[in-house]
Amino acid sequence: MIPLTGNGSIGTMGTKKAIIAASGNPQLSVFVAAVRATRLDKMLNSRHSYTLIIPVNSAFASLSSAQITHLHKPGVLKKIIRYHAVKARLSPQQFRSGARPATLGGGTLTLSEIGPIYEVNGATVLCGNIRTANATIYIVNEVLQPPR
Repeated sequence: MIPLTGNGSIGTMGTKKAIIAASGNPQLSVFVAAVRATRLDKMLNSRHSYTLIIPVNSAFASLSSAQITHLHKPGVLKKIIRYHAVKARLSPQQFRSGARPATLGGGTLTLSEIGPIYEVNGATVLCGNIRTANATIYIVNEVLQPPR
């Protein structure tokens, strides 16, 4: 998922701000484009510490046409992006303990560990605990939907 060396690798992500680091990985380009379209990149690249739950591109591709239409409504995309961000760095221990951190969108996430697998609201963490200069990133296989 995340290469160990080269552009977009774990080694190069550690020195960059969150969205700049994620933009180096082509598997995260849809989320990065959505962050930029909603103008949340400046906030998520700030000096504050965050955790970003980033869906891979295939997660967006698997959305139904009704879900994609819903994303295009004013303010919906921004709400979804904010639901994928927590204003604190989350650790693997918080997954083990079943933490329920608040998101920037106002809802809460449910973290869990089932055997060797970490989950966020039932979505599988494909790659996680990736440290950037200002954030920790967990890459998931689904787009998380905020409560309505």
